[in-house]
Amino acid sequence: MKIAFFIGHMGYGGAERVISLLANDYCRRGWDTDIVMLLSRDLAQRLEPGVRLVDLSLGGGPYLKRAPYWLRQIRGYLKREKPDCVVSFIGRINALVLTAALGMKIPIVVSERNDPRHDGRGKGMLAFCDALYKTARAVVFQTKAEQACFSEAVKAKGVIIPNPVSTEGVSRREPKGFHVVTAGRLAEQKNQKMLMDAMALVRREIPEVSCTIYGEGELRQELESYVREKGLADTVFLPGHALDIHKKIADASAFVLTSEYEGLPNALIEAMMLGIPCVTTDYPGSEEVVEDGVTGLIVPRRDAEALAKKLIALARDGELGENLGEKARQEAEKYRTENVIAQWQNVIEG
Repeated sequence: MKIAFFIGHMGYGGAERVISLLANDYCRRGWDTDIVMLLSRDLAQRLEPGVRLVDLSLGGGPYLKRAPYWLRQIRGYLKREKPDCVVSFIGRINALVLTAALGMKIPIVVSERNDPRHDGRGKGMLAFCDALYKTARAVVFQTKAEQACFSEAVKAKGVIIPNPVSTEGVSRREPKGFHVVTAGRLAEQKNQKMLMDAMALVRREIPEVSCTIYGEGELRQELESYVREKGLADTVFLPGHALDIHKKIADASAFVLTSEYEGLPNALIEAMMLGIPCVTTDYPGSEEVVEDGVTGLIVPRRDAEALAKKLIALARDGELGENLGEKARQEAEKYRTENVIAQWQNVIEG
């Protein structure tokens, strides 16, 4: 049996993490396993030696200009390799794969990985995806909020599967001081400036507070300048990516997600799995991950003052943090890798 996964690249993102887990599992089970990359040959995930990487990437430029090349290359790959199943991740790539495979009768599973209303594809592209998704075997969504963006015909093909998450045997460690962490791309979507604004407010009440923002992205220089502008150079730190992120955050006092929108945020779920008290913004679908006041705390988007108040409450009330962390750890059990991979296998092999 042969399976092919399609993705932009294999960098540090949540979709890439999911593909690495699935590809490794199928490889260990004896399937011929390919990962086909369309945007770049970046590789930051750990893969089994038997997983083959296929580079169909093309230099930069508008998607529309590169689309004819990709369509030819994808169709050629499918004719040549004849995979028994194709799994594609992320809206535009799903559209390319489904278009290239028209008439080929290859079972294709596509997966939405973000909020379609805010990921930049526009109404026209969203309608195009909706039409193409009707030709897929199944459409995997992470949340009901994502699924609600599509037609009834696509919803009927929909399956909700959360991200498989693993903390790789790392256990919670006793916090030292009041240390706030977050992890994610340094991008507008993640709105790390909101966290920095909150840190400035928290520091007035808790001078010893510190904050580490893990991740890389196009806003690094802007965010570094913002840290200096806010006088937070001795409070907020941006060390970049961390492969051992679970070890890095295991002794955090709180994990914060300040996103404007999300699919299903791995970093938040990993923090919950470690038993770290979590605070998230009310992005669409957040209530499917966090129950406010029970498994975490939810604050309005772009409201740094509300975030600061929640963090100060966690700093002053150790029992609150312990209760939220324990309830979060219990809730996150459903995201464990072995549970989620079994759901994916049912869809892929169904």
